[in-house]
Amino acid sequence: MSDGSHEDGPHEDGPHEDGRRAAGAAGAETARHVRETVALLLDLDEDSLSLAEPLDAVEGWDSVNALRVLMVLEREAGHPLDFDAFSAAGSLGEIADLLAATVAAAGASR
Repeated sequence: MSDGSHEDGPHEDGPHEDGRRAAGAAGAETARHVRETVALLLDLDEDSLSLAEPLDAVEGWDSVNALRVLMVLEREAGHPLDFDAFSAAGSLGEIADLLAATVAAAGASR
């Protein structure tokens, strides 16, 4: 039975794999923070944002607002996010995964 996770098939090690593990640990707080940030910057109701919704379906999501979100998340995290991984993210959940992985990696390197 598949629950939509990547437990059913072969795993690829890479930025998204580490991000999924870190997001599991950071979990709801990181996801809530990403949703809150996007809602604030795009003037949306946070409750209307789904972590699984494709970014191109989020009202107001465009390249300019994506950069605004990136800059705010980086500033608040105190660490740069991988731009290529951020650009490749297809949902708020993937952005939350990236943020959690970045913060976890930065904490591990201290």
